[in-house]
Amino acid sequence: MRPEELYVYKALVEVGAKSGRSADLGEGLSLSTWRNQKGFAVYERADHHSMSYYLEGGKDTRRHSGERCIGSGYPGAVCIMPAGVRSEWSIDASFRFMHLYFDCTWFDRTLAESCDVDPSGIELRDLSFRSDPVIEQICRNIIYPLDWQSAADQMALSQAGQLLVQHLVRHYTSRQLEPGFCRGGLSPYVLRRVKEYVEAFLDQGLTVTELARSVDLSPFHFTRMFRVSEGISPHQYVLQRRIEKAKYLLGDNKVSLSEIAHDCGFSSQSHMSTRFRRATGLTPQSFRRLS
Repeated sequence: MRPEELYVYKALVEVGAKSGRSADLGEGLSLSTWRNQKGFAVYERADHHSMSYYLEGGKDTRRHSGERCIGSGYPGAVCIMPAGVRSEWSIDASFRFMHLYFDCTWFDRTLAESCDVDPSGIELRDLSFRSDPVIEQICRNIIYPLDWQSAADQMALSQAGQLLVQHLVRHYTSRQLEPGFCRGGLSPYVLRRVKEYVEAFLDQGLTVTELARSVDLSPFHFTRMFRVSEGISPHQYVLQRRIEKAKYLLGDNKVSLSEIAHDCGFSSQSHMSTRFRRATGLTPQSFRRLS
């Protein structure tokens, strides 16, 4: 689901908004960041859901219904724009924001699997300018600081995107919903297949969707059952395996740090150094000297 192909993305480009970073997270999820200066945007034919999170500014961005102003933005504001719902926006000053786009079919599947309900009678709420500390934490402190083009961060991005959608399912639909009970983890055979897949593609941009697909599970069920089995999230497991592989390769002084970073799926030597030090308390160079 490439952001550039989506209705809301194209509508923003048409009114002069400047796209920053973008990422296709797979399984009907994608992200983009924007800076909008001035203008008037109308969304009315979107065939996908969108959520916006205001990173900077926004007090001069307003939503309208005809001649009536519904409200104005601010840093940290959240807006939810369901598919097919018309919304009008005026922008009188520069501000920065992030968009999460998600496919309607994928959202309905998440509804059914996470809450054990028939999604046909449940709708995503149309919402403007709401504060939500959970969305704030995920968007500003997890998603935004990640390197969206790094293979090592693809797993974290896709998992964070799914967490956002699951939060919207539980708190911003037309019915009060509770998550279903997770009864068990992955079978030993399935868990072994997942781990073999991780080892085979550790140098690439693994995502939760890819791991789930490798064992014919939905990303939502896979993530929950993997955590039950291993006690950690898929993202944490993959990062652990990358660090362990780096430790092994550091034992060979003939292999450069940049080669090790590439072979372990990190975007650069500095990216590996940051993650390695956070996990071990040592830089790769210090670890190599001690090993």
